[in-house]
Amino acid sequence: MLKNKNIYLRSYNEAHEYEQLRLTKYCEWPGCEKKGEYRAPTSREKLRTFKFFCLKHIKEYNKAWDYFKGRSIEQIYSEVSNDAYWHRKTKKKINNFIIEDELSFFDKKEHSFGSYLNQSKVTEKNVRSCLRILNLEELCNINQLKKQYKKMVKKFHPDLNQSGCKEKIIKLNNAYSSLLNFLKK
Repeated sequence: MLKNKNIYLRSYNEAHEYEQLRLTKYCEWPGCEKKGEYRAPTSREKLRTFKFFCLKHIKEYNKAWDYFKGRSIEQIYSEVSNDAYWHRKTKKKINNFIIEDELSFFDKKEHSFGSYLNQSKVTEKNVRSCLRILNLEELCNINQLKKQYKKMVKKFHPDLNQSGCKEKIIKLNNAYSSLLNFLKK
């Protein structure tokens, strides 16, 4: 049993006869008797309503059909620019929220030496020894630490000094990395 548009047909012959009895759409071009297999919109206001044409006449119709016919340049520009967001209304996104920083996370303050050293005695001894190696009296910010490190490395670099300063450079590197890690906490 064949099913076609809610009409139940029992055999292939009945289906073939039904197909022949169905209404055929003819070309809507004046004077044309061919079958209209190709569809084209009727107007720009009715894009979902179609006219049916044969292959020869659909080509002619499409060549002559202009979507923007009768529109000004401003209207065409508006139509094309609205295509960017599918002709839907859009609005600017404005963030009107304010972050309240009650714990002062975003304040840029100089780190004080005393606040870091109150954490534990072991870190205090380690930090003091690293400061002595880098010839610093107090713990400072990262930029000052980098300047002092570069100054000390230039002073004790083995290529500039023939004396055995390799151990001093190793100590400088270790002290610098430990202080840098301590400041980044």
